[in-house]
Amino acid sequence: MKRRILAALAALAVGATALFGTSSAALAVEPTGSPYVAIGDSEAAGTGNMPYLDAGCLRSKKAYPELLGVALGTPVLSAACAGDDTAEVTAQAATLAAMGSLGPATQLVTITAGVNNIDWQSVLIACSSTGTPAACEAAKLDAAEAAAGIPVAISQLIGLVRSLAPTARIVVTGYPLLFGMVSDTCHVGSSGGAPVAFTAQQTAEINAGVAGVNTAVSGGVDLYQAIFTATFGMPDPLVEFVDVSPAFEGHRLCDTGDRWIIGLSSGKGTVDRGFHPNAAGQQAYARAVAGALAG
Repeated sequence: MKRRILAALAALAVGATALFGTSSAALAVEPTGSPYVAIGDSEAAGTGNMPYLDAGCLRSKKAYPELLGVALGTPVLSAACAGDDTAEVTAQAATLAAMGSLGPATQLVTITAGVNNIDWQSVLIACSSTGTPAACEAAKLDAAEAAAGIPVAISQLIGLVRSLAPTARIVVTGYPLLFGMVSDTCHVGSSGGAPVAFTAQQTAEINAGVAGVNTAVSGGVDLYQAIFTATFGMPDPLVEFVDVSPAFEGHRLCDTGDRWIIGLSSGKGTVDRGFHPNAAGQQAYARAVAGALAG
């Protein structure tokens, strides 16, 4: 039975390889595997929270995987990189496997991916005081079209990770909503010397867009589980989606409490910081994942 399960999981990996072009030679390497591996985008990299461990990927020592590793008492090997979409995060997993860092000995993998598939920063610019209604509508349509492909990409990514780390617990996270309940206008700082603000309607629409990405990511987990169940008669008990958004309640931009989301600044070295969780937000991420692991 175990061999049949591993063979089916390997088949999922082949599907991911075909979809994203990952080298089968890289996947053939027999890795040992680090106990905890983190892959993902800027949210998992902790972008915006200097000092950086990797300036190229804007990966911070304050990122939630680093904090989670401390809480669990295990070192983390993170390949998270700012700007990476699901295809690039899939490449992270394949590269780590080729290096022997993701493998049978890996017991935990966290995945944060999906939002870069929709070019979210362009949507924010278009749907702010610096954009136009026409540009906003066009950006939202493009984002919705791109989001439709997220579930399949996430499902394939999980299948690849499962094939490489057969006994690992796999946690896929969502994203925090950016804005609190805004009744008038939310001022978030400046960009290029110009102030940037969002109307109440714009903040509601952006929050709805992030919620849509979360639904697409969780839908990818559901799709993976459906495939697994169809093969083995039960869902994979070691795979789950964690919605981190409730952890930010009261601490979003223009919310009632202290901000856990970074605003905009035109200063040098701050261009990539905006709209990412700050140090407190990364701590909230870590607590949400730790709570799921303990449950």
